[in-house]
Amino acid sequence: MKKQIKFFIYCKNFYKLIYRDVFLVRLIFTTVSIILIMAVIHSKLNHKECFRKNLPEVKTSSLFLKEGPFRIKSVIDGDTIRLSNDQLVRFIGIDAPEVHHPVIPVQRFGQESARFLKQIAEGHKCFLEYEPHNKRDKYGRVLAYVFINDRLINAEMIRWGYAYAYTRFPFHRRDKFIILEQEARRKQYGLWHLTLRDGRIANLAKRYESLSLRGRKELDKLLNDLVEKYPLEKVKNQNDDKTKY
Repeated sequence: MKKQIKFFIYCKNFYKLIYRDVFLVRLIFTTVSIILIMAVIHSKLNHKECFRKNLPEVKTSSLFLKEGPFRIKSVIDGDTIRLSNDQLVRFIGIDAPEVHHPVIPVQRFGQESARFLKQIAEGHKCFLEYEPHNKRDKYGRVLAYVFINDRLINAEMIRWGYAYAYTRFPFHRRDKFIILEQEARRKQYGLWHLTLRDGRIANLAKRYESLSLRGRKELDKLLNDLVEKYPLEKVKNQNDDKTKY
């Protein structure tokens, strides 16, 4: 009984102390609340960090955004167009024969390439897509993939043999463009047509570009030897002599 009385007196004194010092109670309550809140926030941050580490990598190509529409004002050549705002756009990943180069003369099949692009693109609305961190070339031209009605014109130029796949610099559609060029060569489309004036020269030029400097020197030497051994005039004279008999 004495223990119960002592416990009752202790509780009574404790409650008196609490009611006397309301500030102390509030301070204790606030401190405990802050500690609990910080613990919850820390737990959520750790959970988000673990979730972020386990996320799969997002492919760069899915982040590309198209801009437009733009009106195609004119065609410069088989890989360059001018928009209605007078901005020049160079097609990414393709190289067409030169038509207006300041140093290089008009190249074989250049006019045909420009004419084909003019037929499918000039006057149409287009959307542009860019490679990240590589939007302009050293001449100030915009580097882009050009879409007309969801058709990638860069690819169409290669597909029908009006341009080469330009693989000197990396771009995310490189493998696709190489396959399109191989298919065009197999089907002998456009500049790959196997005639003496078209496809064979194009194939020879493509192989020449793939050679190292040493390889090009060896090929030049071989061609010079062939020209000296089999000149065109000598062949004509031999044929003329044969017709006399």
